Amino acid sequence: MLAALAGCGGGDGATAAQWVPAPPSAVPPSPTAPARVAKLTSACKLLSAEAVMKVLGPTSKTKLKARELPVDKSDGSVAYACSYGKDGQEPFALNVSTRPDRADGAQEAIDAIADAYDGSTPVEGVGAAGVGYVTDGGFRLVAIAVPYETDLRLVVFGGPKLVPQAKLVEVAEQVVAKI
Repeated sequence: MLAALAGCGGGDGATAAQWVPAPPSAVPPSPTAPARVAKLTSACKLLSAEAVMKVLGPTSKTKLKARELPVDKSDGSVAYACSYGKDGQEPFALNVSTRPDRADGAQEAIDAIADAYDGSTPVEGVGAAGVGYVTDGGFRLVAIAVPYETDLRLVVFGGPKLVPQAKLVEVAEQVVAKI
């Protein structure tokens, strides 16, 4: 590569001094990560039904709808939830919560969830810490902790137990990138 940039090869007497880089306007801009949401206001705005269907592989007859659930402001955190389904069945759900002034507690929050569920498995490479688990009711969930400034944001996405954890993580990653 350096030889090509220096103009070597080809035997036409080209020298490094003859090589001229493309003007800045011709160089494509470097890709950047999407901007993170400063203030959470909705779970459904963070993850559309179409995005869920794209990852989970819908059939031609499948058309999920997203439904925002009431905001939960209990135990010092604020949680936004969205359910995804059709015809009165909502097998998938997203919960995104903010815990003020707890950014340094990501691993602690995930450990507490892991301790509550036998057979939990780590989710690695997404957020600061994560865990997957199955509830007694037969739902598989993934929880991922994401520090934001001084706050801790927790993303929980779940669906039926038959959905592989990797697919749930893939959906949750879309939210993690935004928050």
